[in-house]
Amino acid sequence: SGYAARLGCAPGGRKHAPRYRARHAVMRAAYPADFWRLWSVGLVASVVRWLETVVMGVIVYRETDSPFLVSVVTMLRLLPMGLFGAWLGVVVERFDRRLMLAGMIALLTLTSAILSVVAAFGLLQVWHLAVGSLVNGFGWLTDNPLRRTMMGDSVGRERMATAMALDIVAMNVSRMIGPTLGGVVLVVAGIEGA
Repeated sequence: SGYAARLGCAPGGRKHAPRYRARHAVMRAAYPADFWRLWSVGLVASVVRWLETVVMGVIVYRETDSPFLVSVVTMLRLLPMGLFGAWLGVVVERFDRRLMLAGMIALLTLTSAILSVVAAFGLLQVWHLAVGSLVNGFGWLTDNPLRRTMMGDSVGRERMATAMALDIVAMNVSRMIGPTLGGVVLVVAGIEGA
């Protein structure tokens, strides 16, 4: 029949069409290389985000013995989203998304490098971590209007649901990998390594 022919099935294979479609919906999302690059950037950034969250919390608590300051440093990471999240989409539309995403990744890398150097010299203080957490909160803020919008553009409307599902899987996996990796790196390499 026409339906089976469109799916590439033999006429007698009609009963397998839904399973065939579901399996190949995932396969079609795998085609664009831009999608996988953006997906990988999101996975790495999310692992680093959760690694930093745990490491900063441990260090702040070790230095201050104050759960309140741990929560303040953690909340500073969320503050940019609360203050600017509603308007960022409008701002992003005026600039080149690719350059803005590259700039944000560079900012996050620079922040981590500075904190690492300061820690290596033994000068790291809680306020350094607070500023780093706030700056990195701006990186988290740009994830939806930049990277995820670019992912949707790369796969097209018909494959967007599958692409976003794959991205959500990566984000949830990063919640397991990041804190675990953060604890291991903190023990093995110290705060400057983490």
